[in-house]
Amino acid sequence: MTDSSEVQAIAEKYLKEMLEADDTENFDLYTKRYEDKYLGNFSRERFSEDIKGMHERNGMNTGYEFLCTLRNFNFDGLDIFRFVWKGIYEKRDAVIEIDVYKKNGDWYIIQSAVH
Repeated sequence: MTDSSEVQAIAEKYLKEMLEADDTENFDLYTKRYEDKYLGNFSRERFSEDIKGMHERNGMNTGYEFLCTLRNFNFDGLDIFRFVWKGIYEKRDAVIEIDVYKKNGDWYIIQSAVH
């Protein structure tokens, strides 16, 4: 059994990395917690386009607040843990979801989304 507060702390650490990657347009930092097979066709160019659009819509991130956990699910034989934060940006608030899993002793992101 996995301690949910431990998993939440890991997800929050990864959230901080991803917010820094968004603000600095750092593709390597953004993708470092993903297994390659779950990145699919996500390229540097796609990342750059996505970040440009996010900055236009939202402005820069100024903080975040934890909102909740969502029901866990199983995908591809992995137990996925889901967490949601309110992202506070210069122009608006957004909902940020980070989904993580543990494989061979290491934690990975399988999905991150800003809505």
